[in-house]
Amino acid sequence: MLKESVIGLTGLAAGRSRYLRAMAAMSQLAALYAAGSLGDLQATHQRGARILTRLCRRNGGFWVKAAQFFSCRPDVLPREYIEAFQELQNDAQPVPFSAVAKVLSRAWGKDWREQFVWVQEQPVAVASIAQVHRARMKDGREVAIKVRLPKVKRLFEQDARVFRALSALAAPRFREFDLRQAFEQLLTMTAIELDFRNEAANMRRFSRLQHHPRIRIPELVEPLCNERILVTSWEGETRLRDYLDEHRDQAADLLGVLLTSYLQQVTRFGVYQADPHPGNFLVNSEGQVVILDFGAIGILTPDEVRRYSRLLYGLMGFEGAVDIGELFVQAGFRGGSPETLKALALFVLTDRMRQQGPVAAMGELMERFREERISIPDSYIGISRVLITLGGFLMSYDVPFDWTPPEQRPLVASAPAD
Repeated sequence: MLKESVIGLTGLAAGRSRYLRAMAAMSQLAALYAAGSLGDLQATHQRGARILTRLCRRNGGFWVKAAQFFSCRPDVLPREYIEAFQELQNDAQPVPFSAVAKVLSRAWGKDWREQFVWVQEQPVAVASIAQVHRARMKDGREVAIKVRLPKVKRLFEQDARVFRALSALAAPRFREFDLRQAFEQLLTMTAIELDFRNEAANMRRFSRLQHHPRIRIPELVEPLCNERILVTSWEGETRLRDYLDEHRDQAADLLGVLLTSYLQQVTRFGVYQADPHPGNFLVNSEGQVVILDFGAIGILTPDEVRRYSRLLYGLMGFEGAVDIGELFVQAGFRGGSPETLKALALFVLTDRMRQQGPVAAMGELMERFREERISIPDSYIGISRVLITLGGFLMSYDVPFDWTPPEQRPLVASAPAD
């Protein structure tokens, strides 16, 4: 396997600066951990995190997306890497509209502009694989045009081989978790996201659910959607974070609506938007929270919904007198006895929850499981990643994470936005 990894890296690195940088960074990491094996592990992690953050920023594209993905994975990486990767949450750079126009011409024909009154060439949002432009169609509808960046799919396919080789090389250094499995999860998720037909299907599925009345899902403009382009109704450009920065008195209300929705998605629907990045939420004039970006959704079986709901609410005290360790075992956690799982959970939740709140405690618990080499089900990792990310958003506005089950929450009246 090591020979295969080296061959894969060597072949892909030829003439490609970002792969050469990756190889150099891996050499630096190997030397760093070899030298620091008997020293201060925390300081070693900090230096290693700076090396990888610098690499991802310089390589851009999928490398930034990978850092964003792992910034919400305390089950995989030490805290020092998590904190460093969070610096890249908003690090994507736009491409010129001339390049975007070529994608539109190939998809819609050279006369594609005839369908629109105007198209705003400056993007309103930029991510690692796509950017969004506002436009008005000749029938009067305002729309958001999400376009896959030119060459991003080809570059991803090249990068995927490099990441597999890198994970094989790095796996022996990080034995407390399955690095290769984590990379495969990321690669699979990204491959699905690159085909916007999957996102369109996710939006149709998500829109059919009975959401909280103050949750809004954009509408598809079906005839204009294809593998590389997704066109939806324009829902405004007031990002929820920007709005709350100016109206902090409404943070508890609006973020309460958002939290209720996600708990409903996870514990009732079994279908949830799997990327609750703050940039994926808007607030409209009717006081609704608009959820964007359905490239990645989580899907749970009815049995998983039942088991994870019991576990989450058991941890927060809503399940009465239950054995927390047994709930972990029933939820598919492996590698420790129920007594060990219970002891770890109670230690973290009783100590850290008082100091940092339930979301930070959940992240700490995942980290402890990683250190103890306890296997965590992939589907639970997806849920915890969502709740930890969402919880960080709430904490930034001093809004407590209220775990009250959705069916026990009153519906909040609409609060129009200014």
